[in-house]
Amino acid sequence: MTDDHTTLTTAEAIDEQLVAYLDGELDDAAAAHVERRLADDATFRARLVQLQQAWDMLDTLGPADADESFTHSTMAMVAVKAQEDATAQNQMVRTRRWLAWAGASALTLAAACAGYVLVRSQLEQPNRELVRDLPVIERVDDYRAIESVEFLQRLEKEGLFAAEVEDVR
Repeated sequence: MTDDHTTLTTAEAIDEQLVAYLDGELDDAAAAHVERRLADDATFRARLVQLQQAWDMLDTLGPADADESFTHSTMAMVAVKAQEDATAQNQMVRTRRWLAWAGASALTLAAACAGYVLVRSQLEQPNRELVRDLPVIERVDDYRAIESVEFLQRLEKEGLFAAEVEDVR
C-alpha cells in the first residue's frame, strides 16, 4: 500500500511539474531539467503528450455560460455552508466554555474538600489528646490524694496498673 501511495505522489509531482512546464511557470534551470528528462525518458514524454492533448481539448470546449440561477444556487450553497461552519464553531466555543466552568468547579470543590479535611483534622487534634488522657482525667481526684510519684512507681512495679493500661489501648 505504501508503494501505491508513493507512486501516486510521484505521479502527482510529475504532473505538477509538466503542467508548470506547459504553462511556462518554471524558471530556466527547472525548464532545462524537464527538457533533459523529456529527451531521455519516453514515459515522461508520453505523459507530456497526454497532458498537452487534454489542454487542447479544453481549448476546443469554449467558455461555459453560467446563468443567474446557477450563480444564485452556488451562492446559496456557500451561505448554507458558512452558516453550518459558524454554528459548529459556536457549538465548539460553548462546549469549551462549559468544560472550563466544569473543570474550575471541580477544582474548587476538590480544594474545599481538602480544606475541610485539613481543618477538621487540626481541630480534632486536642480532642484526640483528651480522649487518650481520659483515664487519667477521670481519676484526677484520686491521684491528688497520692503524695509522691515514687509511690505510683512502686504500684506500677507490682503490676497494679497493667490491666488499666491494656483497657485504654
